[in-house]
Amino acid sequence: MMFRPIAATALLALAGCGSEAPSGRTMSAEEVADKMSEVRIKPGQWEVTSEILSASAPNLPDEALRHIAGQKTKILNCITPEEAARPSADFLAAQKDSNCTYGDWVMEDGRMSGTVTCQASALPGKMVMKMDGHYGAESYDLAMDMESSGLPDGMTMTMKARTTGKHVGECAKGE
Repeated sequence: MMFRPIAATALLALAGCGSEAPSGRTMSAEEVADKMSEVRIKPGQWEVTSEILSASAPNLPDEALRHIAGQKTKILNCITPEEAARPSADFLAAQKDSNCTYGDWVMEDGRMSGTVTCQASALPGKMVMKMDGHYGAESYDLAMDMESSGLPDGMTMTMKARTTGKHVGECAKGE
């Protein structure tokens, strides 16, 4: 349900958005993509693991919240040399036309933090993800606090998640 945005956002974070952005400044996916060439990632097969650590939402039964928390997914993603050198805005976003903005990004010395706000056409409402973690050319590890608002019945859901990624080898032939 929310894993694709998490994984895609983690790939954004891995690739980097350059040096520190002025506090309070928002950036479009295109602006972030322009800065991505400043940090190198290794092309090839990447394994991204996303896990929901906790979830809360008013009026949602505890059983449903327990089902959400603990969900873990692994995705393999082939990053071509061209994508590694300069990912497109669509690569950064969870999907085409996701309308994400990036704010207060700091990426220095292998450490990063910032906020991604997305309003995707395929998802109801808006998701705000605050991230903090470490990155390198072959791996990253992000802690995320997420809030989804504008869900059915006006519900807002908050979640804590962790996403890790690591380069695991060459892409499979034909990818």
